[in-house]
Amino acid sequence: MARKMDYGNWAQVIGKYDLQARRGSILSMLPADVAFASIEGGEPRVRLKGIDARQTVLFDVLVNPMTPSCGPVGPDHLFEEFVPVTPALKDVKLFIDDAEVAQYAPGARNPGGQLKLAAPAEGRLHHIPLEGDVPVAANVSYMLQVRPEGDERWHTMAAGVAQPSTANLDINQFPGAVALDVRVLRTNGLETVEILRERKDF
Repeated sequence: MARKMDYGNWAQVIGKYDLQARRGSILSMLPADVAFASIEGGEPRVRLKGIDARQTVLFDVLVNPMTPSCGPVGPDHLFEEFVPVTPALKDVKLFIDDAEVAQYAPGARNPGGQLKLAAPAEGRLHHIPLEGDVPVAANVSYMLQVRPEGDERWHTMAAGVAQPSTANLDINQFPGAVALDVRVLRTNGLETVEILRERKDF
């Protein structure tokens, strides 16, 4: 399927739907700087709508079905769609035949809590844990990334984590590194922010 590309402030929405049963769900929503859309158009019976605090519709788009290249096709179909993000956006709702079947409310922008790199436990000196009281919050997830000294890339060590203190850094993944930059990113569906950056020298 041909795709077109656009830059801006977007969110990638992943979900699934069953047209026969008229049910569906929104599985995830992640911020994106680049949006991809089908040139041919989407599924005409399935739409995503963005809603503000006054229940005004901010956008109304068809979803882009993800068609498997092989194997049997069941009643559930995955979809991917990119939707525009504005400060007014409060909820994203999924509709089948004009009936609402699911909604996704972005998570809190700042659930609170503190986070830091902790000392390794006895016998696990190559594991550096994260320590803090950042709470679990609906539709908020965290990503742990590491960048070795001299490397321009950030390496993802954990993603989609509900509570960052459950992740830890294994320094054996970067043999010979003289220093590591460590950061934790928080995502609420609309934006991604860095909540921790520390450097470990060896």
